[in-house]
Amino acid sequence: MNSKPDHRTMNQVIKRGDPRVSLRADVEITAAVREPGLGSVEAMILDLSITGFRMRCLTRLTGDKPIFLRLPSFAALECKICWHEGDYFGCEFLQSLHPAVYNHIIAKYPSLQMTDQ
Repeated sequence: MNSKPDHRTMNQVIKRGDPRVSLRADVEITAAVREPGLGSVEAMILDLSITGFRMRCLTRLTGDKPIFLRLPSFAALECKICWHEGDYFGCEFLQSLHPAVYNHIIAKYPSLQMTDQ
């Protein structure tokens, strides 16, 4: 019997009052986002999970179509905008990140914000 956890069970972290299916890590990544037919604009990725991310983007995105996120050194990832409030957007990857890729990204781009101790 295989002892490795199944991706479906690994992503199902239940947190009371939070509908997300996976944990998010604070990051600071300058990335590019693009809507089909338009040019790329800069965005700051603020947190990341295997299934999605939160970003700040000063350019208005419509959310009508999928967007493409380009992280440094990675191919573009297709995403959908799930919500937005002002300059902040919550997005979901159409195909989840592999756990090894996720771990690599959060190790390379940790948040530089100070936390209360």
